[in-house]
Amino acid sequence: MPVRPSPRPALVTGLAAEPAIARTALSWRSLGFDPLIDHYRVHAVPGSQGRFEPGPGNLVAKTVYPQLVHHVDPRGETWTYRVLAVSDAGRTGRASDPLVASSSASVVATGRPVATIGEFDGRTLEHRFAPSGYAQIPAAYPDAVVEYDQGTDTPAAAWPYLLPGPGDAWAGRRPYTARWRFDLAEAPAGDHDLAVWLVDTTRLGGTLRVAVGGAALADVDLPPGGTRGSRDGDATVPGTALVRSYHELAVPAARLRQGANEIELVVADGGWVAWDAVGVFARA
Repeated sequence: MPVRPSPRPALVTGLAAEPAIARTALSWRSLGFDPLIDHYRVHAVPGSQGRFEPGPGNLVAKTVYPQLVHHVDPRGETWTYRVLAVSDAGRTGRASDPLVASSSASVVATGRPVATIGEFDGRTLEHRFAPSGYAQIPAAYPDAVVEYDQGTDTPAAAWPYLLPGPGDAWAGRRPYTARWRFDLAEAPAGDHDLAVWLVDTTRLGGTLRVAVGGAALADVDLPPGGTRGSRDGDATVPGTALVRSYHELAVPAARLRQGANEIELVVADGGWVAWDAVGVFARA
């Protein structure tokens, strides 16, 4: 009796995208168990390409789940996606209809820099004690407070690459505070944005408390990271264990003033953050 060939997986449908800074979260409808799906293949090409043909040259990932996060440039990118399923017998199904999706563009790309500390480049290397001198931080800042004056101080001399938190025994299990002061020539006419890019965090995650002008602005949830940023300073290396994150907050014009301004950053809960860069940007 002839053996019936295993059926091909069905067409993938329901492909959708949720944009964010530096990533596009894709999802689609699960195909179930007839046939049993071994994995999905996600194919993508830059830009708005229409109905391209999936192939080895545009395969960006394989996943056993009906979802995937595609990491892209934080300054914003547009890609066209198609997804297909592969059964446990190795048979390939038809690819989904194309989906054109754009990630969210960072204010680093869309705004005008007003004050910044560091380079927005995925590295800690320009900051004090980087890439691995974290043990020097408690002695350098015995009161757990970092003071930084824009235009006078430099990242290499005055901005440690890590800001510790209560979860860090090596730093005394204290919430460290960074106070960043900068001057504005005139009161802003419009709202600004604060960009906080991190090269890595600890597996504890935590909370970064942000205040502007002495008043609370927001509590930022810190995601669990790779916990390697205390020793490695370059998250752009292929295969890195560092887990970058991007946090951008609106700063109402009324919170800024002509002359002296201050932003305070406190690791109120959890473990350290490893700085990539921080900046205040005027909206274009």
